[in-house]
Amino acid sequence: MSEFNTFLKTQNDIDAVNAISAFLALSDMPEAASTSVDLVVHAGNAIVETAHAACTAALKADCSLLFSGGIGHSTTLLAETVRSEKLLPEEHLKDRSEAEIFGALASEIWKFPKEKLILETRSTNCGENATLTKGCLSELGLEPRTVLLFQDPTMQLRTFVTFQKAWQGASYTTIFHSCPTFVPRLEMRDGIVTYAAEMPSGLWSPERFLSLILGEIPRLRDDEHGYGPRGRDFIPHVEIPLEVEAAYRHVRELLENFGHTKDRVLA
Repeated sequence: MSEFNTFLKTQNDIDAVNAISAFLALSDMPEAASTSVDLVVHAGNAIVETAHAACTAALKADCSLLFSGGIGHSTTLLAETVRSEKLLPEEHLKDRSEAEIFGALASEIWKFPKEKLILETRSTNCGENATLTKGCLSELGLEPRTVLLFQDPTMQLRTFVTFQKAWQGASYTTIFHSCPTFVPRLEMRDGIVTYAAEMPSGLWSPERFLSLILGEIPRLRDDEHGYGPRGRDFIPHVEIPLEVEAAYRHVRELLENFGHTKDRVLA
C-alpha cells in the first residue's frame, strides 16, 4: 500500500486535497434545541464510525434508525474492518449486506433497540440508497418530515442531493439534513503526510481516499458526463466553486502518473 507521500509532496498539495474533502463533506446539521427528528438514515459504506454516529444521533432523538445498503463495493471492506476489530462474530458478516452488518453492530454493540431499526438491504449505489429507502418507508406507512443523513464523508454531498431528488413529487415534505461524522483532513507531521490527529481510526487507504474524492467531482458536475440535469439527471444542479475545481485539477494532475484517477469511473 502506498503512503500519501507517494502522491503529495507540498503544503499546497495537502491544501488542495483538504479543499475538495471539505466541499464533499457537506454539513447541514440542524439546530439541536429547535428541531424534532423523525428518522436517521445511514447510507452504507465501509467507515464504522459513521454508523456509530448515526446510531448515537437516533438514540438522542429517540427515533427510528434506517440502515440502507446491500452488497456492494464497500461490503468486503466493511466486513474486514469489523472482523479485524473483533466487533461481531462471523455469522453476522458472511454473505451479509451492509445494512445487516450495521444493524447487528447497532443492536449488539451500541445497544440500539431492535424495534426501532429498519434495514434496507438491496441498494448497491447512492441512487438506490435514496429510492429504495423511500420505497421501504412507503411500505411501512412512514412519512418522516425531518431526516438526518449519514454517509461516508467523501460522498455526503452527493447523498444529500440524491435524497432531495428522490423525494421530489412526494405527497409529503421531508427536510433532509446532511450530517458528516467528520471532515477528512490531511496534515504534515514530522515530514509525513497523514490523516489529521483528530480523525477516527479505520479510514481509507491513501489510494482509496484520493480515488474517492477525485471520483466525486465529475459526478457532481451538471454537464453531459455528470449526474446533474444536463447529464444523467440523478441529482439536482450542484454549484461547484471555482476553487474546488482548481483543487481537483491540481490533485488529478499529481495522480495521473500513478494510474489512480481511473479507479472510480462514472457508473
